Amino acid sequence: MANIDGLNAEVFFICKACGKGSIYQGQPASHISNVTGELDRGRYFDQQAIIALPDYPIMSEDIPDRVRDLFRQAVRCRQLSLFDAAGAMFRKTIDVATKEIYTNDPRLSGKKAADAPRARVVALGQLKVLDEDIVELADVALMDGNDAAHDVDPYTSIEAEALQDLTDDLLDRLFVKPARIARVKAKQIESGQRRAQ
Repeated sequence: MANIDGLNAEVFFICKACGKGSIYQGQPASHISNVTGELDRGRYFDQQAIIALPDYPIMSEDIPDRVRDLFRQAVRCRQLSLFDAAGAMFRKTIDVATKEIYTNDPRLSGKKAADAPRARVVALGQLKVLDEDIVELADVALMDGNDAAHDVDPYTSIEAEALQDLTDDLLDRLFVKPARIARVKAKQIESGQRRAQ
């Protein structure tokens, strides 16, 4: 039992039938230090268990807000063992990330993005916006996300974890590393070490 303020407490219960634990907030009849293990029904306990969620991953500010939000949703799904949902959300993360590139990269001004994410990634490679290894990484991740979204067979925890790693690597290559390089180049131009292009 965790003490909140001497009167209110969070109590961790384990079901004797299934062995699963739940946390409930409540007010035991006596001070929590006097509770012996039996459920104290003298006062009040919530009827709904507290849902404990793991923390979101810490992500670079160089990743666009919407892309970061989608990745965090996908990670939360994986952490809650919602593997099909996680796979589909990692795929959506990549889909939106590539749309962000079309929206914000000046080299793509006036160009229309393909509707299908795999075709969009291939086009970004052909336009030399993305390197070949990034195109391959994105294509593999998108195909795996398609499996999660469309396959009859359940998506597994191992598949969801692998897709999270691939998506994380892709976001790093698409947004984080280019932003770091741009900051270093800007510093070098400012100091006179590099000429502006």
